[in-house]
Amino acid sequence: MQQEKKFDFNQTIGFILIAILFGVFYFLNKPSEEQLEEQKKELVQKQEQAKKQEQVSKTTSQNLFQQVDPTQAKDVEVSNDKLKVKFSPKGAQISDVEVIGYDAYSEKQDGHKDPLHLVKDGSSKFNLSFKTKQGTVLNVSDLVFVPQVQKNADNTIVTFTANAQNSQIQYIYTLGKSYGIDFEIKTTGLSNITSESKVDLAWTMDGFSTEKGKDQEKYWSHTYFQFKGNKDIEYELFGADKWEEQEAISWVANKQQFFATVLSNDEGFKSTDGGSVNSEKDDLTYSKHYHLNSKIDLKNSEINSKFTWDFIPLDYKMLKDYNDKGFQNLIDFGWGLFGWLNKYFFLNVFKWLASVGIEYGWVIFLMTIVVKLILSPIMYKQNRQSALMKVVRPELNEINEKYKDSKDAMKKQQETMAIYRNAGINPLAGCLPALLQIPIFYALFRFFPNLIDLRGVPFWFVDDLTAFDDIISLPHWVPFLNGHLSVFALLYIVAMMIYFKVSGSMDNFQMPQQEGMPNMQFMKYMMYIMPVFFFVFLNNYASGLSWYYLVSNTINIFIVLYIKKFMINEEKIHQIISDNKAKPKKQGKFASRMQDMMRQAQEMQDQQQKNKKK
Repeated sequence: MQQEKKFDFNQTIGFILIAILFGVFYFLNKPSEEQLEEQKKELVQKQEQAKKQEQVSKTTSQNLFQQVDPTQAKDVEVSNDKLKVKFSPKGAQISDVEVIGYDAYSEKQDGHKDPLHLVKDGSSKFNLSFKTKQGTVLNVSDLVFVPQVQKNADNTIVTFTANAQNSQIQYIYTLGKSYGIDFEIKTTGLSNITSESKVDLAWTMDGFSTEKGKDQEKYWSHTYFQFKGNKDIEYELFGADKWEEQEAISWVANKQQFFATVLSNDEGFKSTDGGSVNSEKDDLTYSKHYHLNSKIDLKNSEINSKFTWDFIPLDYKMLKDYNDKGFQNLIDFGWGLFGWLNKYFFLNVFKWLASVGIEYGWVIFLMTIVVKLILSPIMYKQNRQSALMKVVRPELNEINEKYKDSKDAMKKQQETMAIYRNAGINPLAGCLPALLQIPIFYALFRFFPNLIDLRGVPFWFVDDLTAFDDIISLPHWVPFLNGHLSVFALLYIVAMMIYFKVSGSMDNFQMPQQEGMPNMQFMKYMMYIMPVFFFVFLNNYASGLSWYYLVSNTINIFIVLYIKKFMINEEKIHQIISDNKAKPKKQGKFASRMQDMMRQAQEMQDQQQKNKKK
């Protein structure tokens, strides 16, 4: 009998020692109480200096610019059938943006729905700043502007004006029929205030948490940007992102899971840095905090720059027709083959089935059937290969018993390959169909959490197919599960284990251990552990994906039972192998070379054994 590999205590001790070293390193480098106190004092001093600078800036703006009558400085509200927008005279800021037709998830409200705001209560701040001739910094966001509203066909134009002696700054917003707001900055007589050749641009934004799945929302939320003259987009995934670019950038997007706020510049942002950081773990109001810094070149000592604000839902079909800036690429369907599958196969199949008018949960069900029909030939080949391997297993066991000594490994390999060849079995044939399914498996991980059609859509006991279902509550101290059990994820794991049983997947790990191959006993344990990892992941993932996998595995079970009962039986398999053994073998060039190499290796091994004996 082959001995099982024992638990490696040396490896475990190594990991423990590494952990101890990290602990010692952390302890030795931990700042002392005196150092922490000094750091706090420095932070307080910096905050006080910042406050003083801000006060000086405000005083400068008050001295330079004319005071505005409070009755003239009022908020302005405009809207179309897509957006409700509010402007504040303080800094001429966009102070509120509500996206019409969409709801934000709220734990406090009945029905868990609130109006969806991408900007609210001054969560977005756009500022221009420059040094005055007096040497102080002026922040345009501190100025109070006078608004003027006019209608022009389908457009609403809001012009904010701040006047100084012989100088003027205007912010001009134009809202049409789309999700975009044209934004123009014009100055007159700026040279009377500053001698600078560039103006600093800063944009900060607190991204509201609008989804039920907070962890997933943070995962998919990042800053994205596009270089001028290039259709590809740049971004960094996994956690916070930080970037710095000298090349001109045409637009920057503060992307959330299903919505994005995009700022475009006709001339391109230059000398730009930006990024985002996650909000605090227990913060239910915001998901991300974004920032952008850039420079604007003055032309003839004036600012005359055109921008566009876009507050867009991330609907792939809609964004493809929205403009030619490539905003549809903000939807992270995956790269390469995975993205192609999602954009041109899964999305089209989903839209086609949804056009029937049935619930989206049943659309996913039908989509699963379509995919299974396409993959059914692969499943047949997998099960046929498994049946063939099961028949020749006794012969392989005999060889394994015959060549127990490690010095006979090459002979064992040669005879094993001979059995496969005589029976007409390709050992790799069972792996290739599984490899073909991996792109589909991975693509779906990207598809369901990014499909806005499913956002907020209920199905049975699930209230949102893009978030986890939490019908079963758990104490929050239970690790990894975030206070709930997903029913769809649980049922999927049950279906997975049943599939392993009926398909004979576990039988593959009863095969004799081959030299250089993974330990079968270890692989068998992994097959039991894998569902646990899957469950922990899916428990907090989009329930639409868990539902898809549940339906998929259930269909797999019935397909396997049908194949075994009506398409494959042991008598036929024995007959196939007997027929294959009786056929004359045509050995290809590759197989012939492999056989020669194995024979030469065996001869070299035999010669080495003889030399040792001498």
